[in-house]
Order: sequence, then C-alpha cells, then structure tokens
Amino acid sequence: MEYGLIGGKLGHSYSKTIHELLCGYSYELCPLPTEAEARSFMQARAFTAINVTIPYKQLVIPYCDVVDPKAKAIGAVNTIANILRMETIMLPLH
Repeated sequence: MEYGLIGGKLGHSYSKTIHELLCGYSYELCPLPTEAEARSFMQARAFTAINVTIPYKQLVIPYCDVVDPKAKAIGAVNTIANILRMETIMLPLH
C-alpha cells in the first residue's frame, strides 16, 4: 500500500473519497480487526504513509522510529510516514 488508513472498523470513513478526489492519488482503507493483524501490518512496514484511527493510535507508537513530541505527550499517533520507503521510491534512476 502506498497511502491509506488503518483501524479496527473503517466502514464509516470518508478518507478514501476525500484523498482520491482532492489529492489525486490512490488511498486504501485497510481494516485490521485484531491487534495481531495491526502488529503484523506495522512490522511489515509495507506503506509509504498512513493515517491511524481507533483503536490503534497507541499500538503503533513502538513501531515508529521517531515520534513527534506532541504525539508522545498525548500518547497517540495519527499519521505515519515511512521515510525509508519514500527515499527509496524517490531515488533517481541512473
């Protein structure tokens, strides 16, 4: 997945429609019904950037190499950018 949203239940989300219409890129909804699925997803790091919704805003923190001080202070993360993947994707071809 390049860009998307993870959470327990996502049927209510308008994120896909908003991102695709306003930003022009593919945005996936990735429901992860169990903590085990969420942990497996985070360990794989197979995304460029994701938004995080309930119930995983706290669960994702240990998988982040860097956590913004404000996110750390409130104990919850909303957005994760996989910088290593972004740099790999953006490298010029020689």
